[in-house]
Amino acid sequence: MGLTTPPAPVDVVVLFPELASQSKTAVRLHPRRGTPAATDSSMGGPLLWPADEPWPSCASSDHEDLSSPRPIAMVSILQVYARDVPELPFPPDADVCQVLWCPFVHESDYRPVVRVVWRDSHLFADLLAAAPEPVASEKGYRPRPCVLSPERVEEYPAVWEVPEELYEKIDAWESSLNGPQKWSYQYHLSVAPGTKAGGWVDWVQLSETVECGQDHEMEHLLTIASWEHDPGSAIRWVPLEEQHLLSSDFDPERMGPASIMIGDAGSAYLFICLQCPDRPVRGVSQWS
Repeated sequence: MGLTTPPAPVDVVVLFPELASQSKTAVRLHPRRGTPAATDSSMGGPLLWPADEPWPSCASSDHEDLSSPRPIAMVSILQVYARDVPELPFPPDADVCQVLWCPFVHESDYRPVVRVVWRDSHLFADLLAAAPEPVASEKGYRPRPCVLSPERVEEYPAVWEVPEELYEKIDAWESSLNGPQKWSYQYHLSVAPGTKAGGWVDWVQLSETVECGQDHEMEHLLTIASWEHDPGSAIRWVPLEEQHLLSSDFDPERMGPASIMIGDAGSAYLFICLQCPDRPVRGVSQWS
């Protein structure tokens, strides 16, 4: 089932012409509970993994809440095929992007260790029957299987990322609004929440500049979010096909279909360096 984000309540560029050159396209992945196969794009579903390739594990000794250090099998987080999200920076010889992480927060930096694998789905026929189970995991770091419904949306920078003069202009516009719906630039016009590819980063806290080991500024690859929206942003970002489900009741199942919880309803952001030949990926996590 395709999902459709409601249109913006106002034309952002007409209101704020300064943003005309700041638009970015993000691909909302819209994870929803389902039974994906290894040949599908999915969140928390089975990966297209060669039977003869070792499954990755995390051998770090700083797993939070684990009494003794031991290797932990990583778990499937995302699998995205180029046919579904061609906007991802696939290498020339790859058509699948796979994301796995250690299902534990690490005490050294308070985020899970992430591994990204790019592969060509046409190169092998024998698939791993089932991924190994981790010997232990932290609650909230093993997503329930979800199918994806990719959708393109236009985004603009968060309010704290715009120049002060524009910030004041946005504030004046918000203060002038009357009526039952109090629109907010930040919640309703700027950055799409939820799990997505590309676009602006929906930072939970202050924005960060992420650099690789060679001091190159890295590009936003993927966001893996605990919630697809929060109560403040729901009226704009809940798909039209699900608007009838909106109510004043707090519903974590609907807000986070994959049942992951990164800190306190936070997000994990993956960045990639396209200047380095080995295309390193770095993860950053934030929560309130």
